Amino acid sequence: MNALAIPYLTFDPLFENQGLTLRERLHCHLSAILCRGLQAIADTTARYPEILHHVTAEQLQTLNSLRQRYTSPSTVRESPAQQPLEDFTAFVHLVQGMGLDSVYVLVDRLDEQPETADDPQAVIDLILPLLAHLPLMELSGAAFKFFLPLTAETLLQHTPKVRLDRLRRYWVEWDEALLSQLLERRLTTFSEGHIKSLGQLALSPLSETIDRDLIRWANGSPRQLLRLGELLLLEHARTMQGDTLLLASEAWEGALTRFQHEFPPPTLRIDPILPRARIGARLIELTPLEHKFLLALHQSRGWCEKEVLILKVWDTTEGVTDQAVSRLVRRIREKIEPLPGAPIYLLTEHNQGFRLEYLEEPHAP
Repeated sequence: MNALAIPYLTFDPLFENQGLTLRERLHCHLSAILCRGLQAIADTTARYPEILHHVTAEQLQTLNSLRQRYTSPSTVRESPAQQPLEDFTAFVHLVQGMGLDSVYVLVDRLDEQPETADDPQAVIDLILPLLAHLPLMELSGAAFKFFLPLTAETLLQHTPKVRLDRLRRYWVEWDEALLSQLLERRLTTFSEGHIKSLGQLALSPLSETIDRDLIRWANGSPRQLLRLGELLLLEHARTMQGDTLLLASEAWEGALTRFQHEFPPPTLRIDPILPRARIGARLIELTPLEHKFLLALHQSRGWCEKEVLILKVWDTTEGVTDQAVSRLVRRIREKIEPLPGAPIYLLTEHNQGFRLEYLEEPHAP
């Protein structure tokens, strides 16, 4: 399919114009999208001038009218146009008149704005004017693709203005195998095939663990994987000593400290029915016993005395040894902790019990 792609990645007019109604915010979105769409047409026709051969004189007049209204950033910022929905419809017909099949608006980086970082509700509020307008979402010849953080999924389900039954949803999950492939391909590409693993660039013992640890700390997020890798190289350049160019443990520890400051640990969400959990975008499959252990802690508000927890998990305290509990805890940590030897989610309080940290709070129905 030949489509005109419009990346919609920044939302300054929405943040700069506070107090707008839902419809005014919709107009603001569409004005910004039309501004970017006209730039996309200019870029496309510059590369493929033959496209203009399909355009009629009437369509050229429409194009010029849209340019007069939407190519000025001040127009987009100060006051949205009165009829942006009609103009967007005309824009879609214009693109189809140029011989393209459709318009794709790619709405991304929603959680990378200062106003929305670590705030899923702010993400939903930002795109609500678009999602809630079904005539726009179902406009023939146009498609909107929203790249949402998984943390916004539950909130979206509890947003009455959005008709999820009329919108298609897909989940993209990056497991550790896929992140490993991404890391290897990046290294292979940028080293022209010479480097496939960060371990090849690190001193021992870091060389034995660096790739695995990098992937685990990414928590199912390609963006966080690449950012942590970037921080590692920056920290290495800052701290390296002598003639060695290999990565040292000090660089990794410094990078991890900076990474944790930028990306606090994502919340742990335990499925109340199925034996699985989720940390950020990472889905974790559990055994029934592992699930029962975590669910018992969760239902106890994250803290439970050891003997009480044993009774809840095994339904008895007879014959359940400390070694059995320790083995279960170790297996769970291997699955949920970025570094099982330094847990941040499942903590042991010596001679007292166990605690879960960074638990996701249940949302009100």
